[in-house]
Amino acid sequence: MKMMKNRKGAISVYLAMMMAVLIPLIVTMMESARVNAIKLRLECAADLSMDSVLAEYNKALFDRYDLLFVDTMYDGGSGSVDKMLDHLDGFLKYNIKPDKGLLIPGCKDLTRLSLESSEAVAVNRATDEKGAVFRYMAMSYMLEKYGIAYIADIQDMVETSAGEEFHNSDVSGDLQNAQGEVDAIVYPKPEPEYDEEGNEKPWTPPKKDDPASKVVAASKGFLLSQVIKGEISGASADLSCYASKRNLINGDGMCEDWKPHDSLPEQILFNEYILEKCGNYRELKEGSRLSYEAEYVIGGKDNDRDNLNFVAAELFAIRGGSNIMAFYADEEKKQIAKGIAEALSFVIALPEAAGAFQALIECAWIYAETIFDLKRLFNGGRVPLIKKKEDWNLTIQRALMMDFDADAGGEGQDYKDYLRMILFLEPLDLKTARCMDIVEMDIRLVDGYEDFCLDNCIAGACVQMVFRSRYGYSFFMERRFRYG
Repeated sequence: MKMMKNRKGAISVYLAMMMAVLIPLIVTMMESARVNAIKLRLECAADLSMDSVLAEYNKALFDRYDLLFVDTMYDGGSGSVDKMLDHLDGFLKYNIKPDKGLLIPGCKDLTRLSLESSEAVAVNRATDEKGAVFRYMAMSYMLEKYGIAYIADIQDMVETSAGEEFHNSDVSGDLQNAQGEVDAIVYPKPEPEYDEEGNEKPWTPPKKDDPASKVVAASKGFLLSQVIKGEISGASADLSCYASKRNLINGDGMCEDWKPHDSLPEQILFNEYILEKCGNYRELKEGSRLSYEAEYVIGGKDNDRDNLNFVAAELFAIRGGSNIMAFYADEEKKQIAKGIAEALSFVIALPEAAGAFQALIECAWIYAETIFDLKRLFNGGRVPLIKKKEDWNLTIQRALMMDFDADAGGEGQDYKDYLRMILFLEPLDLKTARCMDIVEMDIRLVDGYEDFCLDNCIAGACVQMVFRSRYGYSFFMERRFRYG
């Protein structure tokens, strides 16, 4: 019995000694589990909360332009990063409380977490870096939808146009100069003749036939009136309140891991985004402030008429340059012009004037053909960028009489294709700024978005957060969230 008592005592002492070691170990493991559970909960809560912030994108902007941005106006008032943080805080507070909204008796929170503070240390606004963030989001949509191979044929076309430098032609100027050469022709005064009384007879220079008078008169008129017969939109906008003219709120630029989409193929794909989302003279878009939106991106004027006139002048230059090349590649046309010029110079007995007449006839013929091309394009027809002999439309008689109209037929490129060529020549930052103007114009027409501004729209942010647990722990987190 004595030995058994000694053994029981030994076991009791042993258990007491072991408990002294095990209890701190168990408590330490419990606290370690609590800390790890808190960290895991914070990670999950932060991810869920930031995804929830991103889910509150501007729906009107997404529906109309397929752009994902958090609008810090939140459908009313003025835009503010603090509003976004308030939404983020609400999501965080909800997600760190597992028992919130649950009717489970005896449910206890073993983390006792609370959000102490949150602060945005970097914000990526749509208008940052001259619209590079906006362009990145637009390009993300286009690359996802089409891919870069989509623009292979378009790239060949616009590079051909730019390479031939058709846009540098001045058909109207050439015509005016040629007319000036003809007007400057001086007839030599013949030997004087005298009447019976010995008085010198008066001499009147012979009248010069002006074969291009109708064409020259037309060239002095308003270009749009020559190529468009239908009604032209009179819509206008006050540009001072839009992104390209307004003082913008500055953000922190592109997200760190974003690469600018500024290569030549990507720039062409951005042009396609503009043409897809913006209306134009041939493809009007509902719910827009300006009817000719693509023309605004090119011209930058505050009204549709001036923008359309600007585009018409650009089209005239491209088609004029192409027609010059096509005309002088055709020996038959040059011989026709030469024959008429020689006949005119023979009639006035001034052979040396044949060259001036020929230049005038050639310029008038090219001018009339170019007007025909523009009429066809504005009517919905097609005109090849580089014409072959059989693509030429006007005879010399029709050209000099300006006796023609144009239907919607033809082959080659249409009006939208020529807009592509013109957009290709515009600076990237300028196109981006004006495209942002169009977005703001249209979104402001949607109910509830009358004060919409793209510099209030955020594509991503970096947020620092501090959490505290009632068990005596404090946790600091820095997280980045973004679209794309």
